[in-house]
Amino acid sequence: MKSALFFTLLLSGLLSGALAYSATSPAQLPKSYSFHFTAPKSKTFAIITKAVSKEQAYKLAATECYNKLTGNKYPGEEKGLEIIDICANPKM
Repeated sequence: MKSALFFTLLLSGLLSGALAYSATSPAQLPKSYSFHFTAPKSKTFAIITKAVSKEQAYKLAATECYNKLTGNKYPGEEKGLEIIDICANPKM
């Protein structure tokens, strides 16, 4: 009984993986996107992300920018809004 259940789960996992692979077209492969941000005191830095769309890459880069500028700590409301403005408006 356990081996039949294991085999069924293994087969369904293999089939779903094969279907996901076959559904991936070359247009859906991740591309590299570069975003440039200007931090306070005119420091400029770039974040390069890989994603299947520019929108998804932008979201990843904005999150990474925010984490980099805050050090994963709450910066306070005023400083946080300034950092959000910086990370929401990259130069491409």
